[in-house]
Amino acid sequence: MNWRHSLLGALALCGSAQAAEIPHEVHTLDNGLEVVFIEDHSLPSVVVDIWYDVGSYDDPTDRSGFAHLFEHLMFKGTPRVPEGQFDVKMEQAGGRNNATTADYRTNYYDLGPSNALELLLWLEADRMTALDITQTKLDVEREVVRNERRQNYEDSPYGVLWPELQKALYPDANPMHRSGIGTHEELMAATVEDVRSFYADWYVPSGAILAVAGDFDPAATLAYIESTFGTLPARDIPERQLAAFDGTLRTERIELTDEVTMPLSVTAWHGPKAYAPGDAERDILSSVLAGSDDARLTRRLVHEEGLALQVDVGQWSSRWDSQFVVMVFTKPDADLARVEHIVAEEVAALGGDRPPTESEVKRAAKELELSLLRSAEGLLDRADLLQRYRMFTGGYDFLNQDIARYRALSAESVRAEAAKMAASTPLHATVLPANGGEE
Repeated sequence: MNWRHSLLGALALCGSAQAAEIPHEVHTLDNGLEVVFIEDHSLPSVVVDIWYDVGSYDDPTDRSGFAHLFEHLMFKGTPRVPEGQFDVKMEQAGGRNNATTADYRTNYYDLGPSNALELLLWLEADRMTALDITQTKLDVEREVVRNERRQNYEDSPYGVLWPELQKALYPDANPMHRSGIGTHEELMAATVEDVRSFYADWYVPSGAILAVAGDFDPAATLAYIESTFGTLPARDIPERQLAAFDGTLRTERIELTDEVTMPLSVTAWHGPKAYAPGDAERDILSSVLAGSDDARLTRRLVHEEGLALQVDVGQWSSRWDSQFVVMVFTKPDADLARVEHIVAEEVAALGGDRPPTESEVKRAAKELELSLLRSAEGLLDRADLLQRYRMFTGGYDFLNQDIARYRALSAESVRAEAAKMAASTPLHATVLPANGGEE
């Protein structure tokens, strides 16, 4: 049976019905590696998706951007698969790969035809503990990352904002204060010894979850994983020292300039971490404020008062914290103080005299539920979702609870969360056109 159509079909037939959890089976090797299988024989393809329990939150002191830098180094070869051959071998077998770094994890994923599965697994097992790290490779990848910083942050419209937003939202001692992309100075300060130590600490079987999804034989695949990953030495990852954080902002306002034509006004609040009480309510609030053309902030700022061209609102939930962010791309001559006032006023109204209606909440909840289900349609999507559930909640069977979070919401619970947000101090940030926006 096609998992995607069976799940979406069941939900379409009965809004109160529970979705089946994503079918899977879990195995733990003697060295601590957790393996999750997601069978789907509808197409002759497979996905290998590894999440390592390390991200930019774990960057060493004075080494911002380190986890992301290391992600690049993971493609630089081993004694058995020299530099450049990882991609060559995979592409010759019809596969492809990529990787991403977040504050809470680093993941590496490979996609290919079913008959390439053993190769994909072997390549990942090989580089889990046998990476060949040299000064030359570090120097090359460091420049790649620095150029990525220039391209995505320094030379991209409004890109200058994001590292500064992290600095302002979190105190210096909190790892979330540091941007995941890192600074040029701290990237340049990284040494080969730093890299090798980071690798030895975090890239171990007990610090990883290996997901295999698609068209494969579970028994044969598990035997092969035992013969490859299972032979790697067992080691524990370091005990993570979580920073105490009471939600206090480092500063309440930042003002920046960039080579843009439209000013950007940002208001950001700290919030509950992913799946914690209040997280789902803030998802609903983001939709009520700017989830459609007639949403409250969009209607008022764009259509009624003509101050803005676009309004985006999102609850950015993560493992240890979240940010509720309102971004208003204003017209060049807009009164930014007026824009900030309207944002604050609409949030306060949701928590006070103009609370969300049951209709607004139910519509937003249904849209979020559908978005969640669509995000689990592909093989990689399902693997990632199960990995996220495991890392954030401690288990894989969380799809029903995830959906239930939204179905259980009421207008009153969303109003209460809006009131809580309105009573807290937000960060205000503006990005103004350099030289007044003149070309």
